[in-house]
Amino acid sequence: MAENKKKRKSSEDGAEGGATEKRRSAHTPKEQARREKAAAKAAEEARIERERRRKAEIKAEKRAIRREKRARAARVLKVIFLVLLIVLLLAGIGATVGGFLITKSDTILPNVYLDGVSVDKMTREQAMDALKAAGWEDRARTPLTVYLPAEQSFELDRVTSGAMLARGVAVEAAYRYGHGNNWYENLLRYGKSLFSPTDVLHDYAELDEDYIRENVEAAIAQFEELTADDSYEVDREAAELRLMKGGGQMQIDADLLCAEIEDALRSGQSELDHRHVDNELTPPDFEAIFTELHVKPVNAEFVEGGFEVIEETVGCTFDVEQALALWEAAAPAEAVVIPLDIQYPEVTAESLRGMLFRDKLGEQTTLFGGSTPERVNNIQLAVSKLNGVVIDPGETFSYNETVGERTKEAGFKLAAAYQDGEVVQELGGGVCQVSSTLYCAAFYANMETVEREGHYFMVNYLEWGHDATVSWPSPDFKFKNTRDYPVKIVATADADSMSLNIQIWGTDVDGSYVEMTYDRYYFTYEGSEDIAGFHVWTYRNIYDKEGNLIETRDESEAMYHKHEE
Repeated sequence: MAENKKKRKSSEDGAEGGATEKRRSAHTPKEQARREKAAAKAAEEARIERERRRKAEIKAEKRAIRREKRARAARVLKVIFLVLLIVLLLAGIGATVGGFLITKSDTILPNVYLDGVSVDKMTREQAMDALKAAGWEDRARTPLTVYLPAEQSFELDRVTSGAMLARGVAVEAAYRYGHGNNWYENLLRYGKSLFSPTDVLHDYAELDEDYIRENVEAAIAQFEELTADDSYEVDREAAELRLMKGGGQMQIDADLLCAEIEDALRSGQSELDHRHVDNELTPPDFEAIFTELHVKPVNAEFVEGGFEVIEETVGCTFDVEQALALWEAAAPAEAVVIPLDIQYPEVTAESLRGMLFRDKLGEQTTLFGGSTPERVNNIQLAVSKLNGVVIDPGETFSYNETVGERTKEAGFKLAAAYQDGEVVQELGGGVCQVSSTLYCAAFYANMETVEREGHYFMVNYLEWGHDATVSWPSPDFKFKNTRDYPVKIVATADADSMSLNIQIWGTDVDGSYVEMTYDRYYFTYEGSEDIAGFHVWTYRNIYDKEGNLIETRDESEAMYHKHEE
C-alpha cells in the first residue's frame, strides 16, 4: 500500500507539474517579475529568521557560561571567606593574648618619655629614680615668668598649670600609657611605640586654661592700673619733662598672651618676654603741652603801693620735634625724659624778700640793773608789744598806740616813774626806758622824729638828749619811716643780764649812717646862782658810706632839772 501511495503521489506531482508548466508558459513577463520579487522576499525573510535563531542560540550559550562563572566565583569566595575568618580568628586570639600580656606588664612601654626624660621599658620605681636624677622636682618648681611692659611680671606654677606633673603622678601617667583597661588599645600603643617615640607629658598633658587666663587677666588689670596715668610731670630743678609712653592707652591681648603662655609651658620655657603692647600707640599732643608750658621769665616785684611780693615767673620751653623723636624711640611704658630749657629771671621773690629787713639800720642797748621786779615786768611787757612791729615807708609809728594804755588789766604793775617833777609809783613805771631806747634806735636808723619830749630829770641809762618820755595819753613818742622800704622793730629785754636791746631792721640802699651830737648849757632859777639844770640841744649828723658828712640837722632840745636827792 505504501508503494501504491508513493506511485499515486508521484503521478499526481507529475500531473500537477505538467499543469504548472503549462500555466507558467502561459504567464506574462510582468507577472513573471512579480513572482520573482515575491520569491526573493520570501528567501530574505527566511534568511533573517535563520540569523535571529542563530543569535538567540549564541545569547543562550553566553548566559550559560556566565552562570557557570558566577557559580565558580561563589565557590572561591566561600573558600576565601573561610580562610579569612580563620585568620581573623587567629589574629583576634593573638591580639587578645598580646593585649592581655602588655596590660599586665609591670614596665612602661618602649620609646616613652616624660618631658624629654626617657623612661623606656622601666618599672615605676626605675622611672621614679630616672626623673629624680634628671632634676624633675627642680624643674617642676621653676615657674614660667612672664614679662610685661612697665617692668611688670608674673609667674605661673608649672604643676598647677598642668604643664608638669608631680614626679609620682608623671610616672603613673607614663605607665598608664599602654596599660589602660582596653587591651586592644594597649596593643596598638605598644605597636606604635616600637616605631616612634611618645612624650606622655607633651602629647597627653592637659593645660589648665582657666588657671592661665585667671593669672593673665589679673596681670593685665594690674598693668592697666599702673599705666593709666597719661599726664606729664615737670621737674624744673632737673630741667626735665617726664611722661610714660602710651600712658592710658596701652592694651595687652589676653587671648594672644594666653596662647603664648600655653606654647611656652608646653616647650618647657622658664621665661616669656611680652614686653610689647598689642595696639598702636598715639603720641601725646606735644604742641598742646608746649602751649601749656611755654612761658617767658618775669621778674618778681612788689605789689604797687606796698611790699607784698608778687612771685617771679620762671621761663620754660622745649623742642617739640625733639620730644616727639624721644617718644618714638622709647619702649611702651618707658619713661620719656624730655629736656627743658628753664630760664630763671634776674629778680626772684626770695631776693626781694631778702631785701626786706636784711640790714640793721639802728640799734640801742640800755641797762636796767637795780630795777624792781615790777619795773622789770613793765619793761618786758612793753618790749613784747614792740617786737616785730613793721612800719611801712611813709608810715608814722606811735609808741602809745602800739604799747597801749598802761593798766592793771593789761598786765602792768606799779613802779617808780617821774610825774610833775616827783618820783611816784605809777602803773607801767619803766616803760619810758623802753621808749627812750627805741628813740635812739630809730634816730640811728635815720627815722624822722615826729614827736619826742625829754624827761623832767636826766635819766641814768642814756646820754643827754637821748631819752624820750611817754605817758598816757601824752606825751607820746612818734617817728616816721622816711626810707624806701619797710622797717621792723626787733626788741628784747633780758632779765638775766638786765639789758634792753632795740634794733631797727630794714634795707640799706646807700650805706649812709647817723650820729647824734649835743650841746649842753646849765641854767639857774631867777634870783639864784645855783645850777637848776641843763638845757640840751641835739643834732642829727648824716654821713655817707665813706664817712663824709652830708648834712647836720637840729634834732631837738630839752631841759633837764636838777634832781634833789
